[in-house]
Amino acid sequence: MDDLIYFVSLITFFAISLRILRALHIENHFEKFKLWEIKAAYFLGALMMGHMLAEVMVRISLLLTDYFN
Repeated sequence: MDDLIYFVSLITFFAISLRILRALHIENHFEKFKLWEIKAAYFLGALMMGHMLAEVMVRISLLLTDYFN
């Protein structure tokens, strides 16, 4: 069950984080026409944020499971 919570949370938070990062316009901090580096920064940043938030969701579910048992 924890794997399912992690995977669904990772996909959800990855999408949300990617949208937030794009709204920040971090491409202004890169050199012009460095598209690969900009896309990699967006992807890695969103993946890291999604992973951290998914881990939080798994830990919350474990706490709630222990609390109600």
